[in-house]
Amino acid sequence: MKSNVRWLAAALLLVTVAVLSTGCLLNVFQTAKMLQSGDVGIVIGSGLLNVAIEDDPVWTLTPQARMAFGLSDKVNLGLHTGAMVPLSTGDPGWLGVVGDLKFALFDDPESVSVAIGFGGGYGLHFIGWGVFAEAFLDLNVFPLYFAYRPTIPLSGEDFGVWHDVAIGMSLALSENARILVQVDTRNLGLWSYGLAFEVDF
Repeated sequence: MKSNVRWLAAALLLVTVAVLSTGCLLNVFQTAKMLQSGDVGIVIGSGLLNVAIEDDPVWTLTPQARMAFGLSDKVNLGLHTGAMVPLSTGDPGWLGVVGDLKFALFDDPESVSVAIGFGGGYGLHFIGWGVFAEAFLDLNVFPLYFAYRPTIPLSGEDFGVWHDVAIGMSLALSENARILVQVDTRNLGLWSYGLAFEVDF
């Protein structure tokens, strides 16, 4: 019963945040840290990016929510959605939704943690449909993490690969809660500065 209530609360929280966001670049907001079997993780945060139009800065907030489930101690399933809100107009737009499976490769609290995964999704983030692979590295002796996500948009006429990279710090608030501060870039041309709160239970 307690487990069902926990899953229902997590699902309602994700739906609520997505609706409030009302539907460019999704921040990775993910580390190599794995949820244990049956646990649920929630990330709520936002990025700030400049979508320049003819060299005119267009600063945009990207409120986002991510929910992950521990399918086992070494396999996690995640869902991520978000919106973009240009500060000049305030007119929101939906960034899209992505899903991914993450697998733990190595986890040593005294050195590093490594995980890999794959996923896909739909929305402005991909300019339609897209798929991706992902790799995560956490430096456990220092709260620094790295994420790399090669992405293939499927809606374009020409084949291409986007290289999404995130570098950040995971600042522990408790055993189950953290603040993520990170910088994301796509092909070193689009930059997003992200801040998020992560909790698992």
